[in-house]
Amino acid sequence: MAKWVSFKEIKEKVTMAFVLAHYGLMDALTQKGDNLVGACPIHKGKNKNQFHVSLAKNNFNCFGDCHGGGNVIDFVSRMEGVSIREAGLLLQEWFQIEPEKEKPAKKEGTKTSVSPKEEAVNTPLKFSLKNLDPVHTYLKERGLKKETIEYFGLGYCSKGLMKGRIAVPIHDETGALVAYIGRWPGDPPEEEPKYKLPAGFHKAQVVFNLHRAQASGSNELILVEGIFDCLKVWQAGFPQVVALMGSSLSRKQEELILKVVSKSGKISLMFDEDKARHNCRSDCLKRFSKKAFVKVIELEPDFQPDQMTEEEIQKLLAV
Repeated sequence: MAKWVSFKEIKEKVTMAFVLAHYGLMDALTQKGDNLVGACPIHKGKNKNQFHVSLAKNNFNCFGDCHGGGNVIDFVSRMEGVSIREAGLLLQEWFQIEPEKEKPAKKEGTKTSVSPKEEAVNTPLKFSLKNLDPVHTYLKERGLKKETIEYFGLGYCSKGLMKGRIAVPIHDETGALVAYIGRWPGDPPEEEPKYKLPAGFHKAQVVFNLHRAQASGSNELILVEGIFDCLKVWQAGFPQVVALMGSSLSRKQEELILKVVSKSGKISLMFDEDKARHNCRSDCLKRFSKKAFVKVIELEPDFQPDQMTEEEIQKLLAV
């Protein structure tokens, strides 16, 4: 029986950035905003302004001999000289996609409580960013020590997807590398976001540092909001710290956390004291307290964990 190809799943889970990295082409392209520009790898062009990739739209265009563009499947089809179906099979193999045949339509009146966002999956990366600068001054300004930077694999990215940003590797609960998040070093220009997330990455499906925290064997977790909060608490001697990477708790994040923390375990909520974090803390308290012991760590107003010294963090978290 011929193998099923799910073009929909491929386009949802595989980005142009993943495919370009698979071919080793990222370093040959220049990033301009959300676009990558360079010579066309399909027809081996020399003009460095003919090949354009839109990271936001997840497609490519060649304004030279190729005369056109398309999506990730079209790109692989042209690079390999194979049919669209064969390109789909290659992508499924490269990025470990196990497609499911389309299910029959639900009968009228059937309801589902799962949204497409909740069903989203982060595909493990087939590449890692090289030559990140771990001694960038911004990391020192944030109070991070050498061992913390090395342990979490942080560094300034001088080219590629996270050019001009501090790249932070993101792993899922199994330890698989699924994304890099880019933090602008300092206050970003007006047109730039503070944090840049890659296309196709679903933040709500991941709890930052969970794979390391659960490896410690502890059934206690310290839950903070941001990545740099997590780094500072870890640096203060608490390896069981994890971060939501935002001020809301998704259903998937709730499930992941409760898998680590049993009924005999403990979750310490350590959010700063603004309105959004108050709402998140209340939500977490309500949802987690049904299945584990939950403790609220109160901070001073307008204070957050990444601004605290090791001694201040240790004093707050002392049992």
